[in-house]
Amino acid sequence: MPDVIPVRMPKWGLSMQEGAVVHWWKAQGDSLTEGEDLVDIETSKINNVYEAPAAGVLRRIVIGEGETVPVGALIAVVADPAVSEAELDAFIADFQANFTPEAEEGESVQALALSTFEVGGRQVRLGRAGEGAAAPVVLIHGYSGDMNNWLFNVEALAARGPVVAVDLPGHGGSSKDVGDASLRTLADTVQAALAAASVTEAHLVGHSLGAAVAARIAADRPDFARSLTLIAPAGLPGTAVSEPFLTGVIESQRARDLKPWMEMLVADPEMVTKDMVEDVLKFTRLDGVEEALTAIRDRMLASGDTAELQADLAKIPSALVIAGRTDQIVGAPDEAALPPGFRVVWIEGAGHMPHLEKAAEVNALIAEAIG
Repeated sequence: MPDVIPVRMPKWGLSMQEGAVVHWWKAQGDSLTEGEDLVDIETSKINNVYEAPAAGVLRRIVIGEGETVPVGALIAVVADPAVSEAELDAFIADFQANFTPEAEEGESVQALALSTFEVGGRQVRLGRAGEGAAAPVVLIHGYSGDMNNWLFNVEALAARGPVVAVDLPGHGGSSKDVGDASLRTLADTVQAALAAASVTEAHLVGHSLGAAVAARIAADRPDFARSLTLIAPAGLPGTAVSEPFLTGVIESQRARDLKPWMEMLVADPEMVTKDMVEDVLKFTRLDGVEEALTAIRDRMLASGDTAELQADLAKIPSALVIAGRTDQIVGAPDEAALPPGFRVVWIEGAGHMPHLEKAAEVNALIAEAIG
């Protein structure tokens, strides 16, 4: 019998247990291309489109709009037209009879195994996924984020090999001590934590501030960086970090104050959920976070670290730069001012978070870069 492909409720982030189907972009009988918009999914953390996992024909929609089901539940079936209706009925019945919702958050393929390393008197939290002896993909998040910012990327990248996600100093589960908060201090701390985790070389992928950290590591240790992917990067020629955004995140005391700043991150403000805003607000209220973010903000707005990084970009033989057309946080990199080995790919319909907004496209670009 030709392949029957189940479309299941995705797991976006370690805490997601269920999701609601909001809108089907395709109807039963429509042909699908892998990666095209298929269905809008609403979770407590984020609202986003789930892209077709494979090419074929959307033969059955199992879960209708407005219904909520557990992670992993069957929501649709993709199959060749040669598959009979009876065969589809049998496939769906067998799936439903044997499906058991996840009992624990850590059972997902996407789950990160967490560990903490002490380097230079600071605790740095790392998360691991995937298997194999190849150089891992190392994911470094941006300002006020954490490793959960890669919730749409870890599973796809871990299917190819090992992945290590980092919580920067001052963020997530890492110590809130950021020292002088310089780009070099952040980069040296991340590098030391990776060394403590026996990572001797890596494919570096950074977002925003994390992209500047990744570029700093690559410039200082070209032997360590097997490849470099910079997503909506801060610190490149032509970019300028939004001071109102950085300060707004620090100073917001209520969800309604923070939400407009969070909405600046994405092209479609509907992606930003109440829980997403509340999570960031809870983080900024933790002891030491305001001081850490303030120190990092001040260093990002000063010119010294950026000027030093830009002077050293030529030490990096090649890099992939992924930028959103409507980025309100760092703006657009100046392609003409980048070293010859830097390639810029523009993502239409994305703001400052293309790895969340257009995950399939970005995952494919990262896979190509680490080739």
